[in-house]
Amino acid sequence: MDFHSYKEKAILRKLSEDSSASMEELSKAAKCSRATAYKILSDLEEKLKIRYTLELDEDKIGITQRHVLVVKFNNEKPSKEFIQKLFENDLYVSNAYICEGDFDLIIHVRSNDPMNYIVWESKLPGYFADFEPRIYPSELMLTNFGYLPINPEQISLSNLNEKDKAILKELTSNSRQSISELSKKIGISRTTIEYRLYMLKKEGIIKRFTISINKPYKNYILAYFVNYIFTKDSPARSIKMMEYYKSYDEELPFMNTFQLLAPMSGSYRFFGVGLFENEKDAIENAVKPHISIFDKEHVRMKRAAIIDIAKGSYPFRNIDIRSNYTRFQWGKPYTN
Repeated sequence: MDFHSYKEKAILRKLSEDSSASMEELSKAAKCSRATAYKILSDLEEKLKIRYTLELDEDKIGITQRHVLVVKFNNEKPSKEFIQKLFENDLYVSNAYICEGDFDLIIHVRSNDPMNYIVWESKLPGYFADFEPRIYPSELMLTNFGYLPINPEQISLSNLNEKDKAILKELTSNSRQSISELSKKIGISRTTIEYRLYMLKKEGIIKRFTISINKPYKNYILAYFVNYIFTKDSPARSIKMMEYYKSYDEELPFMNTFQLLAPMSGSYRFFGVGLFENEKDAIENAVKPHISIFDKEHVRMKRAAIIDIAKGSYPFRNIDIRSNYTRFQWGKPYTN
């Protein structure tokens, strides 16, 4: 049961939609005084370990290669410290999540060139050779809902000019800082920054100033990967699945239950991440409904609990799924 106040939910929703919102805007959204909004925000920042960042249209900046690799180790598992050291200075690795279940590790990778990614992937088994890895790579297509946070250093992979790179690198690290703070850090005038931000938004490169919550309030983080045998009725069942996801949460939850819903190509066809109280809750409300709705597609699912971050951030926030779910049919996306 959700015991969080309306004010907390409203502030999280506003920050998820626009992390640059002023205290006046936050207090208006939460229907409280600015002093109260400030206190609630401070408490939420501490309790949820909020990171202020950006959601970008990566295709428009030339970061066109997005892959997710699922790893299962036949031997003992590598330690968190081993994985952290391995990926610490790896420009291509955005996020790495340690798991328990059908797989042991999820690696999220970005690149600006297919060959760079191929070379990177070819080296990965060697890095984990002592642990005898089985690696299942998939390409992450556009998401139905949610996002995976970008590593600020990866802005250097973009095809933008140096000023835009400097601005985006800083804002993906902290999208709540003021223009004045940003100007001092990167040595670009306020006027230039304001104009460049206007253009980056107008061109659709910045999709949203947003947040990443790195200490979720629910104990069980479910990650699941799915394969199907497609039939002529699959599109109709995908609509039914969409309606299930869109109607699951109340209109203003504290955090979305289903945080990432994404079609893929490669080893798997779908990737989902959700927040639940425990494994039983996850099975009843995510695993079983998916298998039931796609009962004719002979669903094959691999699932695990994400238990820690080795690199990056969790993709957790509070966005209205009803108006932000994008459905894809026969290669043509449309919002429903």
